[in-house]
Amino acid sequence: MIDFRYHLVSLVSVFLALAVGIVLGAGPLKEPIGESLQSQVDALRSDRDNLRSDLDAAKGNIDKQNEFVTAAAPELIDGTLDGQEVSIIAAPEADSEQVEEVSNRVKEADGTIAGDVSFVPNTLSLADSAQFLKKLRTLVPNLPKDDSTAIRAALVIALTGDASMLEDEDDQADAEKQAAKLYDAFVEADRLRTDTDHKTTSLFIVIDDENSTLAEDTEPSPKASDDKGTRTLVTDFITALTAEATSVVVAGDAGSAQNGLVNVLRTEKSRASTVDGLGLGAGPVITVRALASGEAGKHGHFGFAEDAEGILPGKIEEKPSDDTKKEDAQ
Repeated sequence: MIDFRYHLVSLVSVFLALAVGIVLGAGPLKEPIGESLQSQVDALRSDRDNLRSDLDAAKGNIDKQNEFVTAAAPELIDGTLDGQEVSIIAAPEADSEQVEEVSNRVKEADGTIAGDVSFVPNTLSLADSAQFLKKLRTLVPNLPKDDSTAIRAALVIALTGDASMLEDEDDQADAEKQAAKLYDAFVEADRLRTDTDHKTTSLFIVIDDENSTLAEDTEPSPKASDDKGTRTLVTDFITALTAEATSVVVAGDAGSAQNGLVNVLRTEKSRASTVDGLGLGAGPVITVRALASGEAGKHGHFGFAEDAEGILPGKIEEKPSDDTKKEDAQ
């Protein structure tokens, strides 16, 4: 049995240890410990200052590049979309100002906005989709058997007017005739929001959510066991859209390049072009230039992020006019 003397010895030992520590800390170990801590603090301060200088320099370079591209916008994009019709697709949380800026640049490039639509969180989801799928399959009986693929295919047909994903040519022709009705079905089901009339196009700009985090693994819908996570649904749609469209550009801000849709598509080597400069004056300019480049068959990843191939695509060679061809022939 432990008696009082045991407790007394334990207490004395603790106090002796504290006393020894205080004596050593205030005496022979005081200067070495203090010097070591001070040295570490000085090193951390130096690292902080160096990082701050590097960050300021990098930001300064980006600001200068942004100012240059913005100032050169008229020469960089004038006529690049001459007579072309462009559809803009905004993610559910896309910045409305970014959407408007891109739209304005398309018009400055002599293009027109054929469609301006916004996705909602359940645009491609299987959650509560039984009646919706029934309507889609009534319009196009030969949609793919997989429900998720069927919704994606129906939306691509609605936006592009093309149905090459269907195997039979007669099925393709029948589906393409239903493009407007498929579009209306998405709008009526509140799976697509728009203020514009239906018009199919082959040029698309997809604008990611502001400060997007799509690169994070997202869980499937708890209401539909066969549903896929948001990331998979969106990237599968982009892949399907690029198969039917002539040019698809996915644009986002710096957050999108770090952890959003732009990051995901670059990692997965998508055929869609990407731009990471939205939020900067140069972003919409680069986006329009990338769209025109894609129309010419050149796809790439542009902007200011480290994994971008360049700030903007190279100059697109102008197609010779009929008069020029005749002169060359003579």
